[in-house]
Amino acid sequence: MLADLGLNAVAVLRRAGLPSGLLDGDGSRITLDEFYALWESFDAEAQSPTLALKLGQIEASEFFDPAFFAAMCAPNMTVAGQRLGEFKRLVGAFSLDVEVMSTATRFTYRCKYRPDLPTTLAATEIVFLVNLLRRATRWRVVPKAVFLPSTLQETSAFEDWFGSGISYGDAASFSLDPIDAMRPFLTQDNQMWQSFEPGLRRRMEDAREDLSTRARIENTLLELLPSGRTQIDDVASELAVSRRSLQRRLSEEGTTWLDVLNSARMRLAQHYLKNTTLSAAEVRFLLGFEDPNSFFRAFRRWTDATPEAWREAQRMRA
Repeated sequence: MLADLGLNAVAVLRRAGLPSGLLDGDGSRITLDEFYALWESFDAEAQSPTLALKLGQIEASEFFDPAFFAAMCAPNMTVAGQRLGEFKRLVGAFSLDVEVMSTATRFTYRCKYRPDLPTTLAATEIVFLVNLLRRATRWRVVPKAVFLPSTLQETSAFEDWFGSGISYGDAASFSLDPIDAMRPFLTQDNQMWQSFEPGLRRRMEDAREDLSTRARIENTLLELLPSGRTQIDDVASELAVSRRSLQRRLSEEGTTWLDVLNSARMRLAQHYLKNTTLSAAEVRFLLGFEDPNSFFRAFRRWTDATPEAWREAQRMRA
């Protein structure tokens, strides 16, 4: 993609503070913060206010993305979105949720561990999904609504492409009329889907096996905590294992449920305080602490500082 856009990969990586050989295909992993920095660098090097329109329409078939082909083989956009959402777990930090309602079907793209999304990444993903829908149906489907988390420089160019206005809010999403969400894909191919599905599921299982039980539970908690689900039964249900099995596996790894819960809460608390303007009271609520004093005591135990003092110290370092 960098070559197609005439960008120098080394320059993009250098600006992001990443190794120049990162894209050489050796399977290197980067952190979520580094991934965000890479997108910011990508945007800065391209210097194009319509970069997301170009990226979202690049032919995914050129890169043989199995999840993309699984979506194109679906019978309609609702199923395609559900398949993509399921296999987003292979990427790790991002999710695609499909909400079917009586008046509309909404597709929402978000990061599971950070409330913010790079502007270009969010817009690229929504353009990609709408473009996939139009290619598969051979119909210029116009979304009922498009939402992006931050303002685009060339909003009019994007609105012309979508055929509808863009609103700005907390998430990246678009909504379809129920008829368009179920409009038949001309690319539907059950036989091809059946050939892709086993391999994709094996990759998902491999991805899960790479993580310890503690890591899997903590990652799940990072997603569940903001919605108020803080119990071990919530996590067990999400991971499709019994409560007893989770406790046994944690014991085998030399840790406990309470240790993992506290670790996840600490990570989220520090993230919210560092990257958002949420008050300490709002952070406490999102982490599931019913008693304000319990949160302040826990935070002091984690960091040896109050939430406000810790936040100010991070600002001074920036």
